[in-house]
Amino acid sequence: MSREQLEQQGVARTLRATTPTWVFGAKGVLAGELLRLLDLHPTLELRGAVSRSEQSVDSAHPHLQTCASTCSADEARAAIGAALRAGERPAVFLALPHGESCAAWSALRAELGALAEQLYLVDLAADYRLVDPARYRRAYGHAHPDADELPRFTYGLVEFHRAAIASARRVAAPGCFATALQLASVPAARGKLLDATRPWIFHGITGSSGSGAEPKPGTHHPWRHGNMWAYSLGGHRHEAELEQALAASSHTPPLHFVAHSGPFARGIHLTCALPLAHKLKAEEVRSHYVAAFDGSPFVSVLELGRAPDLRSVSGSNRALVGLDVRGDVLTVLVTLDNMVKGGAGQALQCLNLMLGLPETAGLPRAGLGVC
Repeated sequence: MSREQLEQQGVARTLRATTPTWVFGAKGVLAGELLRLLDLHPTLELRGAVSRSEQSVDSAHPHLQTCASTCSADEARAAIGAALRAGERPAVFLALPHGESCAAWSALRAELGALAEQLYLVDLAADYRLVDPARYRRAYGHAHPDADELPRFTYGLVEFHRAAIASARRVAAPGCFATALQLASVPAARGKLLDATRPWIFHGITGSSGSGAEPKPGTHHPWRHGNMWAYSLGGHRHEAELEQALAASSHTPPLHFVAHSGPFARGIHLTCALPLAHKLKAEEVRSHYVAAFDGSPFVSVLELGRAPDLRSVSGSNRALVGLDVRGDVLTVLVTLDNMVKGGAGQALQCLNLMLGLPETAGLPRAGLGVC
């Protein structure tokens, strides 16, 4: 959404002031996508891209030619403090690897003191997504290093937590698979459509961008090209986010999620087999999903008989949902771009709400079509 469109929607007063913005973890793949989106945003002013290395932004991300130069974490913290003392309302994205956001946020709190309460913060890592420290320990195998902060973060899946995000100062953006898992099953769970005594089965395929920027054997092109394989067979960490969401609806079904790596760069394709609690027609189920996503500009429930694909969502902040019913099993298909709706775009969608902007500001709804 452009500045002109936003002004036509009556938010010109908000647009007169820009929001100074910093991105920590600037070299990562997800940070590169976030920097691309920030370059298109009508009100966010990128003042610093924080990286531990001296590599410039356009060297790490050659497709980005107009972004701010990199700076150190010390320089960024000092600049953020200066902005707060000057009466500005800065925003910070933590696009760091899992486990590093806690240290970055602790350092910011130590530097800013009471001023940290005025900061708008969105964490793209998994550090603050799970409210219960015990659930975090089960998912990640160790105690949370900053457990007292967990309840102070709002979970950032906009379609289910819009009002809470709009009033939050700290948001934990969901994982990519966790986003797809919840879009697929939470509407039916909340509507009491599903049988929680039988297994809920999920199969998801993700692209190589989900593995990050550092080369690994499983992301090497000669291995990845034309290949597909399953991983995390003992349980994927993002299941914990779905468990957390379902617990809020008093659902504790057996979850079986198998993740796969696919021969493409970006995107998630999720297929779910969910047991119905009682006999329903496909039209009834679709009407329920349409109502659940009413007012959600980035989620489209397809007509019956249509299946979502990756090219339609690649590069966009959209998610497509397809549905089918056979007997007592609901099949749900979800596609989204793991880098945008499953990552940087979702984080930006959250910040838009936190700042009182339309959630669509600066976010693409059209897919690339060719990827």
